[in-house]
Amino acid sequence: MDIETIYDKLYRYCCHRLRDTQAAEDVTQEAFARWLAAGVCRTENEALRYLYAVARNLCADEYRRKRLDPLPPDLPGQDIPLESLALRQAVAALSQKEQELILMRYVNCEPVSVIAGALGVSRFAVYRRTSAALAKLRRMLKEDEP
Repeated sequence: MDIETIYDKLYRYCCHRLRDTQAAEDVTQEAFARWLAAGVCRTENEALRYLYAVARNLCADEYRRKRLDPLPPDLPGQDIPLESLALRQAVAALSQKEQELILMRYVNCEPVSVIAGALGVSRFAVYRRTSAALAKLRRMLKEDEP
């Protein structure tokens, strides 16, 4: 289990949710502290499910505490895979939940089982919601074509 890679994924996830690098760092560290204190996850996928679920709840708590500011231009992961301006704008037009799915699945490359466990839904629901979000992106990008 590569802790640095997992930390980077979780930090990127928290940055996306909170739009604040300092708060994201705090939430990521708190999620790892809770994971280490729990000591219950034996496999990497179990650890990822646990960490994403804890981070998601901590982000929700943090979000309630303060207003969201615009994303900083130097946000980690800004260079992956959203290279085109049209794609960035289309992703920004998705709902927060759809953006979360796209980030976890295609930017962080998490398996469906990890996403399902973290979000508390079935694997089928993850597939269905991801397909719907991708279809929505395709429609938006086709509308932008000349």
